[in-house]
Amino acid sequence: MKRLILLCTLSTSLQAAPLTNYRIIDGDTVHGYVSGEYVEIRLQCIDAPETYPSTQIYGPEATQTLNHLLSFGTVDFQSTGRDQYGRETGYLFVNGYNINQEMVARGAAWNYAYYCRDKFKIEQDFAYYSNLGLWGEMEAKDPYCFRKNLDHDFCYYNPENNFFLDD
Repeated sequence: MKRLILLCTLSTSLQAAPLTNYRIIDGDTVHGYVSGEYVEIRLQCIDAPETYPSTQIYGPEATQTLNHLLSFGTVDFQSTGRDQYGRETGYLFVNGYNINQEMVARGAAWNYAYYCRDKFKIEQDFAYYSNLGLWGEMEAKDPYCFRKNLDHDFCYYNPENNFFLDD
């Protein structure tokens, strides 16, 4: 009986709900309403170039890409929990398409390997080798390194040596 209850709880918590009256903050953050409740959403498993408080290369373009992708239909949000800042984390979907995944595939965001390992690594490698989006920039720096003002080899993506994936 306990197992059945747990499965029902997991199933319910993973269902997507419509996101309404939303506002795009940047390429990986959206604020809006889910079931009438105001939520601040951090997109799971991606890290987009920064636009605030200082602008990173390709930051405004990443925000524009997210705006463009969300314009194609009803936006649904699937929560995966909360982050250390109290924001909801999860995935956005439009017409069944995973927007988080699409942001990485278009080169508008990094696969956030620190939290999700290789969830969208294939999409990131595709964008990287195709010079899409931020990968067309000479110095595409990991947003984490940009926020922390770091400049190490691991701040620049190398598909052959993703240090987060080493065991």
